[in-house]
Formats: sequence, C-alpha cells, structure tokens
Amino acid sequence: MVEDGGDAVDKRDVAILRAMEGLSRAFEWIPEDKLLERLPMDYAELASRLEKLDRLGLIEYRYIDLYQTYAARMKERAYDTLALWDMKKHDVYERLGTVIGEGKEATILNAKDPDDEFIVIKLHRYHAPEFRRIKKTLAYAAVKVRGEELQVEDHRLDVPRAKAQVEMRVLQVLNSKGFPVPEPRSINRHAVAMDMIEGNAPGIPAPLLAKVKVKNPEDALEVILEDYKEMVLEGHYVHGDLSEHNILVTPDGELYYVDWPQAVPVEHPSAPKLCYRDIRNVIQHFRRKYRIDAPDPKEVYNEIADDLQALMEEKREEYEEHKEAAEKTLERLEESVERVEGDREREAGRREVEEDRVS
Repeated sequence: MVEDGGDAVDKRDVAILRAMEGLSRAFEWIPEDKLLERLPMDYAELASRLEKLDRLGLIEYRYIDLYQTYAARMKERAYDTLALWDMKKHDVYERLGTVIGEGKEATILNAKDPDDEFIVIKLHRYHAPEFRRIKKTLAYAAVKVRGEELQVEDHRLDVPRAKAQVEMRVLQVLNSKGFPVPEPRSINRHAVAMDMIEGNAPGIPAPLLAKVKVKNPEDALEVILEDYKEMVLEGHYVHGDLSEHNILVTPDGELYYVDWPQAVPVEHPSAPKLCYRDIRNVIQHFRRKYRIDAPDPKEVYNEIADDLQALMEEKREEYEEHKEAAEKTLERLEESVERVEGDREREAGRREVEEDRVS
C-alpha cells in the first residue's frame, strides 16, 4: 500500500506498477524487456526498483525458466497501492490511517480527507465462497451499474472491481434518496471511499448492531424493517446479506446500513428470495438476543411482496435488456476467478517446494 516515510513507493515505482497492470492481461509473469518497452528508465533502474517492490511485498520478482529471464507479477497489495495512490492524487484523502476492519471479503482503512474529517476506504477482496454465493447476481448488478458502457471484451473485469462498482452505485442511489447509508466519496479500481459513521471515538466507526444492546429492541426492529422495506420499494435494491453484522448503531441510537457489494436490483429473479432472507435474518437476531415477541418474517415480507412483484414486472424489459450481457460478464468473472485460483495454487506449490528444500 501507499506508505509514509521509510522505504515508500514513489512516482517511478507507481509507473512500474501501472505498466505491470496494463501487461497483466497478456502475461502471468511479465518479462523485464516488456516493461522496458513501456517505461522511460534503463535496465539498472528497473531491476533495482523491481527488487524494492518485491521487498515491500507488492510484487514477486524472480527468474522464470519459461522466459529464460527475470520477470515479475503483481500481488494484491500492488493493486491496493495503485488505488490508494490515485485517490490521494485526486484529493479523496490527505493522510492514510490504519486498518480498522479486515476479513476475507474486504480490508477497511480510516483516513483523513483534506478537510481533516475521517473517512473510510474499503478495499474489496476476492473470496471464493462469497463469489460462488453471489456470482450470478454480481454479474447482473455489474452490468446494471455500467449500463451500455460495459464492453465485456475490452474491460478488465474482476470480482473485487465488480463488487466495488456495485457498492458505489447502490450507495449513490440510496444516499441520494435520503436513506441512512454512508455517503460515497470516490471509487478507484476495487476501492470505495465513503463517509465514516463514527462511534464514540474519532476515527473509529460506530459499533455493529451485533456488538451493542439497544435500549428499545422492539422500536429498533420496527425502524430497521420499515427502512428496509422502503429501500427495496423506493431505492430499488435488495441488500442480499442484511444482518446484525452490517447495521451500525451510532451513540445517538441512529441506524445505518452498510456493506452493499452483493446488493441485487429489484428486477433480478433472485430479489424476492433474498429480500425475504434479509427480513428473516434481522428478525431472528432480535428474537435470539432480546427474546422479544417479533413479527413473523413471512408476514413482514408479504407486506411488500405484491409491490415487489409489480416492480419486477415493470422492470422486466430492463432485466431482459441486460440479461445477455450479464451472462457474458459472468463468463469473464469466472475466467478471472480461474486465474486467481490458479495463481494461488501455483504459489502454494512453490512455497511447499521451498519449505521442503529448507527442511
């Protein structure tokens, strides 16, 4: 990532990473001579900088028998670095903070914007179980986000970027309609910057619903269900993974809804099933934690079922328009997954060989 002081990347390092990003579609390992063709530097500088980037953990740089020369390939942190570098260049943030959340699906950082306000930067990750769960809806949502601009053959499409694009669009739509979601700031590659919903301490997000005990659980549940039904019918998106783990509770008791990369437009055939599941998840949490007499999830879903079906019918042509492109997008996403998983298997094999040699 972009680092402060010490052995930090500079503009010429970033130029190398940009060249590698452009060449990565054609090469798994990018030979040095291909990089030299694109960069205004001699071999000595290139080799020195590639060694530095390898030392920083942004790339792998070693001799490749197939090419009979040294070559390099990018790691996940290299794409993080490019996204964060470009965000800083465009004044999305002034100072990068620390990791405030990390999991298999995303890494979340805090940062200070030019007005000295805390923001959140979310770096989406590829996570195999998540992709298998949402791949069809993600493909459609990605097409819906880009509309007719989507050129599947030309666009470097991968899972983290698709997730970021979907989350950015959903936040834009819901925030513009006044729903309680973080205001989006910017998107770059697989990274989304947004307002921070702060907790009791500066730079620390409000706690999750799962981590707090609300004073009036019946009222809180009613607010969540009403918010959610309105977001579906007026915002035209189904969250797709709503639970106590992606609802924030501010010190004043306000509720905010986060984590939208798996969101589904209401016209998608999976929308009713996912909508019901979201409602059920929230109700089960309140029943389990507070032992309250919560409403039946089916009854709550039935309150909007007819309107949801009417919306789906109204948008049927829109769905059919994007359906074929979504199928092609899914093929591209699955191809990118094969590359990622192949790289990881080869890397695991290489490490096993090296460990065997050491032992």
